[in-house]
Amino acid sequence: MKTRIFRGSPAEIGSAQGAMDPEAARDYLRFWQERPHDFDATYFRKNMAFMRREFPDMIDQIEAFGEAAGMESFDHAYFGHILWTGPVGDACSTLGILLEDDGPAMLSTNDGGMDTVPGTVSNSVVSFFPDAKPHGMMGFGTRRQVTLGMAVNDAGLAVGANSGHRKFNFVSNPERLNLYFVVHLLAQHCGDCDDVRHFVEQYRLSGQKGMNLVTVDAEGNILGLELESENVAISEAQDGMLLEVNHWRHPRLRKPSREADPDFWDGPYYYNSQARVMYFEHYRNVFARMKTMQDLVDFSFDVHAPGRILQMHGLNVGDLISCQVMFATTRDRKMRLYLHPIEKDNFEEFEYPN
Repeated sequence: MKTRIFRGSPAEIGSAQGAMDPEAARDYLRFWQERPHDFDATYFRKNMAFMRREFPDMIDQIEAFGEAAGMESFDHAYFGHILWTGPVGDACSTLGILLEDDGPAMLSTNDGGMDTVPGTVSNSVVSFFPDAKPHGMMGFGTRRQVTLGMAVNDAGLAVGANSGHRKFNFVSNPERLNLYFVVHLLAQHCGDCDDVRHFVEQYRLSGQKGMNLVTVDAEGNILGLELESENVAISEAQDGMLLEVNHWRHPRLRKPSREADPDFWDGPYYYNSQARVMYFEHYRNVFARMKTMQDLVDFSFDVHAPGRILQMHGLNVGDLISCQVMFATTRDRKMRLYLHPIEKDNFEEFEYPN
């Protein structure tokens, strides 16, 4: 796997990221520029101003990234970070679990259709940000943007995310976090699950779809976060476990969603998501007895049951596939990473440096 350590100020980090593969960054931007877009749109301008006010370090990083990648302007660089806000594959899962011996742990997947696999794999970069403030972090990044998609930080907080159910509240709310910044900024600004709860209740979410997340901290706290723009639903682990998939499970969101978008609840996106919930509930007693990370890895790979969390081509409702997988333990700040083709013995392990 490609691995990079990014040091220095936000601008220095962004410049190093943009210089990694300028052509890949520009190609990705060019792909989206061929579709309708408007840099003068109210959401775009106001969300940019919100980020500049609340997270100036992130703005400095994106601006330097764009310059190093040879992008035409900061508008182009910012567009390349918030444009991917439409519907995506019916997949991705995150499980938080307390293992008897190894302690708090996470399994998080990035899933998509077979057509997305080559791009995801070739652009994946295992990225370390030891100089980020207030928390250094590591995780799966990309050559095309500055943000992490799954992460573990220096305090032992793990963050994994999934595409959420379609929104039912269509207010554009530009002065909220665009969903594609959420994982990175949670890992950077939160040390534990209490911090996470405060952060999401303060900043909430914006963008054209929802997002579901799980966070696990070094003390063994686990939160499930279902974010639908202004609507935020937070769940805690039961029996030391919590799974988030791709539909609203919390009653606060599920009921209004069923009323506003009934067709969703009778389609493949929902059925593929619900299959993973049924798999987890069926094997709940097995998960509850797990002692080590190796127990979790072995079961995840070896038990070929409908709805399993590691999705395989041809074996799920949406014919989707896991192309990035993170197993993480939070007390020792370690992660075991897989890239497609996902095979149990084909992985690399990383530990956050002391």
